Amino acid sequence: MFLVSFVLVFSLGCKVIAQTCPQGVCYGGAFEATKRKQGRYLVGFSFKNLSTVRHAQGCFSACMNECLCRSYQVSSTGCELLEEDKDTSPSHFHSNPDYSYFEMHQKIIPSASSLAYPSVCRNGCCLANPCLNGGTCTEKCEHPKTKFVCKCLPYWDGRLCQHFRPKSCHDFYKAPNGPANLNRGVYEIYSKNNTHFKVYCDFMPPYRAWTLIESFAFKHNPDFKTKSFLDNYPVNETSPDKHEKYRLSRDKMQHLRSTAVSYRVTCQFLKRSNVTKLDYLEGKLSSFDIIEEESLTNAGFCKTVDYVNIEGHDCRNCTLALFQKIEQWHLHSEPRKGNCDMKPSGYEVQSNEAFGFYDPGRDTFLCASAPDATTEYWLGHGY
Repeated sequence: MFLVSFVLVFSLGCKVIAQTCPQGVCYGGAFEATKRKQGRYLVGFSFKNLSTVRHAQGCFSACMNECLCRSYQVSSTGCELLEEDKDTSPSHFHSNPDYSYFEMHQKIIPSASSLAYPSVCRNGCCLANPCLNGGTCTEKCEHPKTKFVCKCLPYWDGRLCQHFRPKSCHDFYKAPNGPANLNRGVYEIYSKNNTHFKVYCDFMPPYRAWTLIESFAFKHNPDFKTKSFLDNYPVNETSPDKHEKYRLSRDKMQHLRSTAVSYRVTCQFLKRSNVTKLDYLEGKLSSFDIIEEESLTNAGFCKTVDYVNIEGHDCRNCTLALFQKIEQWHLHSEPRKGNCDMKPSGYEVQSNEAFGFYDPGRDTFLCASAPDATTEYWLGHGY
């Protein structure tokens, strides 16, 4: 990605001065051999390798003509142009006797057109459309090391939007060169600060994907019984395939919630081919935000759900009694409460719970039918 420019080079002893003048803005720079960092190099940020350029002055000239270049380094294998520098990525700056590292020192020199229209930034760096994978380019004229920025789609990252960074299971549908059929299992996603963590994904092609936020066996009900989703209670969160006892931290749940549209509850997910057929709950977060809302016994606990099945009794677009309280009640249903639509047989009078907080729970309900029977909570993306 070259600047649309011409280059003037002046040699003053060991100092070389160059000027590039793309559209509207000129950039002046100086190569000074004495300011090299001998025996040091920056790892992981080379965007162009020039094997035929073996001297520092030529590498400097190449960097001057690249909008992305912030620094450069020379070794016995040639010239490397870098998209970062030792100050932006100090942890990647290491020792290597074969290298000489150089900062790119430039300054902005306003041209006649930029002085006439100071509020308009035009430097030509977006003409070649450098941003990849649907990114949008904006030219910048405030600092010579940042000549343009790319606004990336949510699942891409990097200065050129060149790194695939899925933020949820749903983003794997958009992976470059991804498999035609995605299999359920453990995947790695990224948070907003680009830290990555493992999650368990379930895919429902062509558009839906579910991310597991909690799973526990009935024998571990006492450990989860008082933990609402408003409580931070991570359990084995680095091992999302351990469905017997697993839960994400609250900050990771909130990250997933930021783009999720639905929630669901399944029973014995790993042992059943069709988890929606029996003992299943699905609803929209816009109707009841299970990550951010309590639901107490005094009012408002009849929540609208898309579909619920309890021991073969089901309804669609109906209301179900759902409860959740910080540090006291895990999210669960107690159908006998209130005047909600869903009143399955066996739950009208007795205090039996479904989908969590089993106290005691009915052994005819799949999630509570055996000590190893599991209850799984998911956040969903897509429709």
